[in-house]
Amino acid sequence: MDDRNALRRRVSAAVIALCALALATACDTRPQKPKTFAFVSEAVAQTTDLVVSPAAVSGASMQPADEAFALFAASSGLAEVEAARLVLKATPAPEIRGYAERIAKEHGRSVDELRKIAAAKGLNLPPAATGRHLDMVTKLSGVRAQEIGEAFLRRFGVDAHKEAIALFERQLNDGNDRDLKRYAERTLTALREHLTAAQKLVNALAGR
Repeated sequence: MDDRNALRRRVSAAVIALCALALATACDTRPQKPKTFAFVSEAVAQTTDLVVSPAAVSGASMQPADEAFALFAASSGLAEVEAARLVLKATPAPEIRGYAERIAKEHGRSVDELRKIAAAKGLNLPPAATGRHLDMVTKLSGVRAQEIGEAFLRRFGVDAHKEAIALFERQLNDGNDRDLKRYAERTLTALREHLTAAQKLVNALAGR
């Protein structure tokens, strides 16, 4: 019974930590609202459908805030990969395909790196996007082929990267786990480059 109570407290702490990350993101970023998606800014929407499962935190040697970051970052990165693959199947536009190929490759490599860090500390990361990240991918899969490229750029290239950058910066500044802080520092450069590239493509599409 004591072990169960301890696990419940650990799960609750991880969810609270994730809520704090979401609140910080909502305060620090002002994402563009695309026509296809409604940007989700409420902290509750960012946490209740991405609850940290007991199986994920059982046996982990990380602080709850670090666990929450790793779980959220993995789900977000996997969503980017899944969305990029959808776009590669649907659009012939070379500029968008080039961006999607880069996203699939670099986010996939980043998630693999994060998975190794987490596994060494007893944290099981999701095999695919979860919660609202999964919902984002599902919504993208329903977009018409003529519009999917722009929808991907706006929601995943711009909005999701703004959110990820804010979360990674907070982990770098306030995180406890040294390996995750180093991971956040290494990954931030690529995230910022992805955001800049997506913004340029969006602006180019708007000027057509």
